[in-house]
Amino acid sequence: MLVIDSPPRPAGRRFPLLDQARAWSVILTEEFGVPFAFYAADDGAAPVWAADGAPAGGPAAGTVDRLLADGQARVLPLDDGRYQLALLLYEAGRPALVAAGEVAGVAPAPGPAAAREQARLQKWLQSVSDRLRLAGQFAAQRQGEEEQGQQAVLCWEALLTLDRLMHRLRIHKEPARNQRRILEAVFPLLNVQGLIWVPLPSDAPVLVEGEACLAAPDCRQLVALLAPHMGARPGEPFLCNDVADQPWGGRFPRLTNLLAFAVAEQAPLGWVVAVNKKGSLTQARSASEGKSSPRAGASGLCPFRKSDAALLTPFVALLGLHVRGSERYQELKDLLVGLTRSLTAALDAKDSYTYGHSERVARIGVELGRELGLAGEELGDIYLTGLLHDVGKIGVRDAILAKREPLTPEEFEHIKQHVTIGYTILSDLRPIRSLLPGVLYHHERVDGTGYPDGLQGDAIPLLARILAVADGYDAMSTTRPYREAMACRRVEEILVEGAGKQWDRQVVEAFLRCRLKIHAIRQRGVGESLRSALDGALRKDGSSVQWS
Repeated sequence: MLVIDSPPRPAGRRFPLLDQARAWSVILTEEFGVPFAFYAADDGAAPVWAADGAPAGGPAAGTVDRLLADGQARVLPLDDGRYQLALLLYEAGRPALVAAGEVAGVAPAPGPAAAREQARLQKWLQSVSDRLRLAGQFAAQRQGEEEQGQQAVLCWEALLTLDRLMHRLRIHKEPARNQRRILEAVFPLLNVQGLIWVPLPSDAPVLVEGEACLAAPDCRQLVALLAPHMGARPGEPFLCNDVADQPWGGRFPRLTNLLAFAVAEQAPLGWVVAVNKKGSLTQARSASEGKSSPRAGASGLCPFRKSDAALLTPFVALLGLHVRGSERYQELKDLLVGLTRSLTAALDAKDSYTYGHSERVARIGVELGRELGLAGEELGDIYLTGLLHDVGKIGVRDAILAKREPLTPEEFEHIKQHVTIGYTILSDLRPIRSLLPGVLYHHERVDGTGYPDGLQGDAIPLLARILAVADGYDAMSTTRPYREAMACRRVEEILVEGAGKQWDRQVVEAFLRCRLKIHAIRQRGVGESLRSALDGALRKDGSSVQWS
């Protein structure tokens, strides 16, 4: 992990040094009756805080080194008969502060009485030092146990969240919405001000969960500045706890710290950035219950840690998997476009009288589906099934398709096989199995007298019932080898007469409500190219589907 943090807070530090000095000052003043001054253990000349009346000047020369060497408290006689008390104060087992105070002596110095007095002060001071050290060790142990327990709970919640996500996400449906669902799921676990997904395509929307700390252009500028750092160690997160001190930090005054991941395969796909860590999940819950947390500081922010990166990693991986899967799915759809074009072109070449029929049935079916309240992928299924519903006619003899006279019973049985032929042609294509019921059953009748299986009523899939009306309307309103096209009014009369017998009554009613749109499709004919129509049908824009 690439980490930028200056200066880092020592591992295990629970409170700022200033707060610790004030707390220990109360204890030592009550114990010895004198004020104390406090100095950083790694630099005895650096004062951290001093109580009113505390001596100035710091510990005597060499005292800090001796304290760090053996940990023993020191009582040093001063020239005026006073004694300097110096002891180490620990946090999480590490020296944190040196406390120094002065007490008045009673025995005349020098002499045996003064030596005994110094020895008694030494034992007293060492006893207090040992008690404080043990108390600190106990507090550190207790804190460690609490944090381990909190981390275990957090890990368990993260696993449950991942499991729920895996059951909800669908690669083929609304990629942007699913990407947002991932951000929404991990956001409360991180407890940050903002979680940002910046996809690589510049025209793709930047998704922000939480507070919008940055505008979309600023988000893209930020990841552009971070990319060289993340590119130096691919796959590892970038952690920076002092944004203001970085060369680029002045451009983002609202950012205190951040944790960033590059989502990449062979090339970058985008970036996930968590900004302004507010505290642990437990602290967040305490805050929501009205309990203050001194660890967060006055700003309410705290540093990112490696555990935050570990928590976010599987969600970033899931996001990357979803982005890559969506791209593969789109590539698969592009292949389906090519296949559909080829099959439809082959069918049109075989029967010039039905040229454009499949495209019109597809568009009419979409209008019927929309009128029935369908949307999104359901309309996509209708469109593609409409394009492919007669593909089985490739296996029907040309002489029968072009015959002007009425068909014989044997010829009619032969042409009825086109639904099962089409089903067989498409059945091995796993991605379009949802279309097969429409291809196989679009000639079933609600009264049970249709083919191939004589299904009745609602036993016929809705997809097939919609396409049956679309197919019937276009067939009757188009010139065929054996008859001229019927007038639209007569076609509507036949549909109404057949409602509840040949066709689903609700679908026919939907047809009547949107018939002006359907007539426009029929009058426009093929119009634009099939590729443009398919591209419009299959292209997703966020949560909507654009239809040609």
